[in-house]
Amino acid sequence: MTITATLAIACALLLLGHYLNGIASAQHSRRVASLRLLAVQEDLEILRLLQQHRGLGALSDVAAVTLRSALAANLTQRLQQRAALPDAYSISEAWLALRETPTDFESHGVLIETLIDSLAQRASLDHEGARIAQTCRELEEVARLRGLCVIASLQGGCTPALQGRLEGLCRRIGSGVDMELKRLVGKLERSVVHSAQPRLSPPECFALVTPLIDARLQRIQQRLQHSVAQAQPGLPRGA
Repeated sequence: MTITATLAIACALLLLGHYLNGIASAQHSRRVASLRLLAVQEDLEILRLLQQHRGLGALSDVAAVTLRSALAANLTQRLQQRAALPDAYSISEAWLALRETPTDFESHGVLIETLIDSLAQRASLDHEGARIAQTCRELEEVARLRGLCVIASLQGGCTPALQGRLEGLCRRIGSGVDMELKRLVGKLERSVVHSAQPRLSPPECFALVTPLIDARLQRIQQRLQHSVAQAQPGLPRGA
């Protein structure tokens, strides 16, 4: 074999190596991006469960306690599994303590803010992360309104301090152009916030608000599912 042929083969092998490395690198990048999208989907479900657990925290009837226990078990399992996905954050230990004190409204809020802050900082979702985090912050306002209305109804009306908190939430949530939110706020104001005797029971307060929150989180999930599906074709089978 001539020197020229040997050099040609060596160059070809070198180019082939670069090409295969490029394919492997691209597949790895797509796999990481896909896993990060899946992590965000999981975080949205953890957010929903945490908010619902808080909303039911003050209730002691059998149905509420049963649902709250199921939510807690689901949360514990999901947080354990979440540690295996990218962009991990640490709330598992705090959650295990909070699980034993479901009436601790503010400590729920601390965990929820930690989760939302984590979503906002995801470098892997520059194009979508800010939008997701902003929506989650807006929905957290609605979830807080739900939980505080449950408490107000349970105690037979608002204390001055609680009424002030509820009125502030209602102003912020109802100040935009979203008519669905405006109608929801109006009903809660008439039936709980400004009513000397609440006209909605605690379970009715929870049931009134929950479908809206769930539906809007589901919309985000659907967008992310579409993004995950787009990332999947480039992944090698069995990856």
